[in-house]
Amino acid sequence: MPPKPLANGTHSNGTTNWVPVLGQWEISGVGQKFLGLGPKAATQAQSFPIGLVVSSISMQTGNCRVHIRFSAPFDGREQAGGIVLGYRSPEQPYIFVELGAASGAYSVGEYLSNFGWRALVATGQSQNLQTNRDYLLEVNLSGQELRVLVDEVPILQHLLSHPLEGRQVGLIATGDQEVSFSNFACKGGSPKAFVVMQFAEPYDTFYKEVIQKQAEAAGFEVFRIDEKAGPGVIFQDIQREIEQAEVVIAEITPANPNVFYEVGYAHALGKPTILLAQRGAQLPFDIRSFRVVFYNDTIGGKAEVERNLSKHLEAISGR
Repeated sequence: MPPKPLANGTHSNGTTNWVPVLGQWEISGVGQKFLGLGPKAATQAQSFPIGLVVSSISMQTGNCRVHIRFSAPFDGREQAGGIVLGYRSPEQPYIFVELGAASGAYSVGEYLSNFGWRALVATGQSQNLQTNRDYLLEVNLSGQELRVLVDEVPILQHLLSHPLEGRQVGLIATGDQEVSFSNFACKGGSPKAFVVMQFAEPYDTFYKEVIQKQAEAAGFEVFRIDEKAGPGVIFQDIQREIEQAEVVIAEITPANPNVFYEVGYAHALGKPTILLAQRGAQLPFDIRSFRVVFYNDTIGGKAEVERNLSKHLEAISGR
């Protein structure tokens, strides 16, 4: 059964184009097929062909899914097929989510320059995968949080240690047998901007009149933790919102320990972070080395910080 329809992600002409980068592929209107021929990769004392094909789709956050079919049984041989996220060039890092790798039936891995391909997390036994059967692999990306579903069943959740460097989406396959892909679809979502600041005036007004408006104008879904409804542990909610955000915006004028903790967690994840402070604010020593957008609490200062914040947000959304 074909997957539920999804709109394509961002690309130039309304259609999805494919270009093989590694290995031999057969590209048609029906799907994409890796022919089991390509440059050799090595892992766990095995050497096997690898294939990579990239699409015209770029995705910052959202959902991708594809049907995968294996033509040969899993009898100890290395074979896999999956989705690539964050591709920029063959020599730069990217993430892949696979079915059938030797490390497990379902896995998340990464490619690193001068190192190669490695698994980050895996589960299940590849021997349980069947030949000549369509498996629906689905990946949900929100900030640095990856969720993996197989046949609409949640299988893995993984937090990436750093944001993706690229945005192109592709397919990856390994082994000396054919691996077929069909019904590929992606749907991009709005990137999130998580705002950390002291909850009091005049900062609440600054949030509503400046931060929220500029972030929404730049295409971000803007969120502050006091706007979250429902039960839960606030500390855990804050961590997850930072993890799922594309950018963290922090107003750091008051010496608020909670705000600085949240900024520290964002920095630990390598998250793009925009720091805002009123001119004359006494910033901690560890913060002074970071670029800070200073502003005056005046009408003219409001216009200045709007321009500067907009430039930073556009740079992050366009990277």
